[in-house]
Amino acid sequence: MVRILKCSMVFALIFLSAFQAPAQETKTVSAEGVAAVQQNAVDIARDAAIEDAQKRAVEQAIGIMIDSQTQVENYQVISDKILSQIKGYINRYNVTGETRDGALLRVRITADVSLGKLSDDLSAVGVLMGQMHKPRTMIMIAEQNLGEEVNAWWLEPHGGQADLSVVENTFMDRFTEKGFSFIDHQTASKEIHMTAAYRVQNLSAAQARTLANQADAEVVIIGKAVAKLYGDVGGGLKSVQADLSAKAVRTDTGQVIAATTQHAAGVHIAETSAGTEALRKVSNLAADDLMAKILAVYSKETGGTRPVAITITGLNKTQFVKFKDVLRNQVRGIKDLHERSFSNSTAKIEVDSKTSAQALSDELVLKDFGTFSVEVVNSTANTLELKVAPK
Repeated sequence: MVRILKCSMVFALIFLSAFQAPAQETKTVSAEGVAAVQQNAVDIARDAAIEDAQKRAVEQAIGIMIDSQTQVENYQVISDKILSQIKGYINRYNVTGETRDGALLRVRITADVSLGKLSDDLSAVGVLMGQMHKPRTMIMIAEQNLGEEVNAWWLEPHGGQADLSVVENTFMDRFTEKGFSFIDHQTASKEIHMTAAYRVQNLSAAQARTLANQADAEVVIIGKAVAKLYGDVGGGLKSVQADLSAKAVRTDTGQVIAATTQHAAGVHIAETSAGTEALRKVSNLAADDLMAKILAVYSKETGGTRPVAITITGLNKTQFVKFKDVLRNQVRGIKDLHERSFSNSTAKIEVDSKTSAQALSDELVLKDFGTFSVEVVNSTANTLELKVAPK
């Protein structure tokens, strides 16, 4: 009995830890709210003015994440789904001032707005993902349940084994709830040229990028999940521990934008069923953690700057200096420029841009570089390939 109670306490702690909310980034903003004072009911007007100020504070936070054009295009959705529940985004607020202007009462506040919660809900209604041009995601995670060979990411489930795509199915279910768009690698297999070198359990980021690019995916999630027998917990029940590690990689730049490592336990009278339950639990934990981190990156980029890698060919050093000068001083949204290399008439730089790579390319082709012009060879969400053309 004591042993069963101890095990129950252990699993209770595991269960509770699985549902602990992660710390979310907040933004402190100042806002003013206004309300009319009717029949000298100042208290009622003050409450209304504070609520109006909170709404303005959330609007400011939305402005940090998405541009004004996106706000206009999605005004009704944001108004109905986001601004109708403003108190859910305000962690706390302080009244910093109050003035009476005839029949109007003006209240000023500072408010801590939860960007994580706001980002999550903006993604849920498709606004944030639309701002990021809805990057397509592919999952390549190998998994292994008890009593089974490793289910490498490319294999189809086959007879005699349990569900071999527990992790992938769970990830897709969790991510699609937030508006993510997926490419199924099995469906896209006809587009993927895969040699024996890619049929490995631990797919490298470089290998995953090569395959995912063939299927036109902008983000690939790679990793491995393994279920291992932990022991008996009494009453004929088996305890299985599942471990999962995964990371999200941008296929155009190779940038790792998020990573996670999670653990979870499953209990069942049958080992395989316990393993399946453990894999499902750990997949939920990993999917939620990875998704929160990806959305945090998307929120930061839509509200601030995003890295754009630029490769430009066919230019000499003088032309390269001119190109950098135009970028710094004549192109909107460029906040910083980092020179990576210049060799054999090819230059590689990275800029911190407030606009997407496509918007940046549209502006560059119209700029006056003096003795030469710039042509776009290729572009992705985060990269540009350019070449110099003489006038």
